[in-house]
Amino acid sequence: MVRKIIASAAALCFILSGCSEGTDNTETVFSLTSEQQDTYSSLIEEELNSFYWLYDENSLSYYDGRVPDYTEENRALFDASEKSGYDLRNYCGREAVVYSADLTHFNSEKAGIVYFYFIRNNIVGLFYNPAANPEKFLDLNTRNAFTPEADFIKYESESQYTGFTGEALDGLNEGFCSSYVYDGGSFIMEMTDSGINIYRYRGGAIRRHRTISSSQLEYMRPISSAFSPEGGIAVIVGEVINGSEGDDSQRLSSRKVLFFDSSFNKQSYEIELVTGTYSCVSFAKGDLVLLNDKNTELYRNSEERYEKYFSYYTNIQATDFKEADIDKNGENEYIITDGKDLYIYKINDGSMECLWRTNVSADCYYGYIYTGDLNRDGVDEIYICDSTGTVIRYVLQEDSLVSRNEDITYGQRIYACDFDGDGNDDYIFYNGEESTLYMVD
Repeated sequence: MVRKIIASAAALCFILSGCSEGTDNTETVFSLTSEQQDTYSSLIEEELNSFYWLYDENSLSYYDGRVPDYTEENRALFDASEKSGYDLRNYCGREAVVYSADLTHFNSEKAGIVYFYFIRNNIVGLFYNPAANPEKFLDLNTRNAFTPEADFIKYESESQYTGFTGEALDGLNEGFCSSYVYDGGSFIMEMTDSGINIYRYRGGAIRRHRTISSSQLEYMRPISSAFSPEGGIAVIVGEVINGSEGDDSQRLSSRKVLFFDSSFNKQSYEIELVTGTYSCVSFAKGDLVLLNDKNTELYRNSEERYEKYFSYYTNIQATDFKEADIDKNGENEYIITDGKDLYIYKINDGSMECLWRTNVSADCYYGYIYTGDLNRDGVDEIYICDSTGTVIRYVLQEDSLVSRNEDITYGQRIYACDFDGDGNDDYIFYNGEESTLYMVD
């Protein structure tokens, strides 16, 4: 382990502690013995392990500091430490050894800088400044912090997920890729290898309504499909490309975007795709969204012709893209997954700004994204399955989205939608053996 001894504090340290000075007004160097450093390092590693945090051992550094006074300006620091399990207010003004280290996410990206306050070889304070928003002070239970662009106004409550009645549902075990809700009912869409199935909710039941066949898709494979705001359909179609000799792998190469009207009849216009790397189609603010390689493209419909007016590099090879107003503030968020991470963006004129993301960068998400307010507290939850096919429920908190899965067991899935168009979200629940449609009372 490499140890680094520093003589002066960084900007944060300068605010929170004074420098030691000799009698001749020159700065003196504060140092610890090797034994003391080993003691502190062991305590730090043990504590970070208890929070399941990774850190860069080579970044460990320390200085002679002082616990700051408890003021309104420093309140966030003390709150973060208390939420981490250490009430630093009991030690205001006391001299302390302050250690810092670089926290890292599971994908090895820097997550922030953690600070430990030690008095008499004991941890008395603990918090971190997230890399996504360095001005924040957070507890170690909070991961994947919001960026400064996030401006959510409401957060998830502790309300329970109850008050639904259910009936067994034949099919849709794998969920649905898109929905179109109207007054009194809805259409939901299921993609297969050769076509698209349209289901309809009406009269208390979901039944197969229509199939868009392979011939209507020009005998190409559907890659991604979505309902338009008017109830029509956009679908990316492509061809299966086999690997080279000796390589059994296959990939889908995109060729076109086909369009169908609200009666599910094929339209005469289409978009020819210049590359085979288009992976996802959706709609945002009423406009068509295409995810091309790692770019997000927006198109406007003008006289039955879609024209691209915006392209932004997101570095996400998306598999699903959903528009939702999670906190009901009148501004939509855009939730994206590439199967490896989950992201939330907002779209402003000329830019897409990341509000939040996970930091896994490994295959961990499966299927489609759903949003819904299933405990009816005025804030949407986000539902997406992990790689085992078990749903993860993400809820909106003040500094991050966090998972809340205490009532979910292995293999269970939740597909949320306002099926009957009454303004209240319902859901399909799959328990590993059968699907059940649950409607709000």
